[in-house]
Amino acid sequence: MKVLVIPEDPTLDQHILKPVVQRIFRDLNRKARVYVLQDPRLGSVSEALDKGKIGEILERHRMMDLFLLIVDRDGVRERQDRVDARVAQADEAGKTMLGCMAVEEVEVWALALHRSEVGGSWDDVRNEVHPKEIYFDPFVKRNKWLEGLGRGRAQAMRSLAGNWKTLKSLCPELQHLEDEIAQWLADR
Repeated sequence: MKVLVIPEDPTLDQHILKPVVQRIFRDLNRKARVYVLQDPRLGSVSEALDKGKIGEILERHRMMDLFLLIVDRDGVRERQDRVDARVAQADEAGKTMLGCMAVEEVEVWALALHRSEVGGSWDDVRNEVHPKEIYFDPFVKRNKWLEGLGRGRAQAMRSLAGNWKTLKSLCPELQHLEDEIAQWLADR
């Protein structure tokens, strides 16, 4: 099975998204080759939610079995309507796409693996509209990971293996995504 993750910008996000999606499929006891979209290279949430761009992606990568549109919520709850519209667009094109919005940014998923080292309450981290700047960047700087792959994201995600259930409980959008994928697999 081939899965294409469509992020708003793969440059850094891929180092969080790929291991998370791989873990979901492992949790579901399903083999999947997980790719993060590189072509066309998106650079913003506007591009990731653009109807024309999504159409191009669906056509160019038509051999994929599943598309996962994963973007940051960034405090914009209305963004869910645009995610839902792109999912419907894929359905109309005969493709399967599931959408997920990270609350508030995908970097929070990495922070969840290290919440005791982050500082501040978990509710504060989850409710912060700019958690990357307020929590993630200082965290990776303290750990001297900024020069690492994905500016610290790859190193932060190394803790995923032993903390998957905790991550899903702290970031329920991931449990929801896993449930949607499980339902899609059951319906195939």
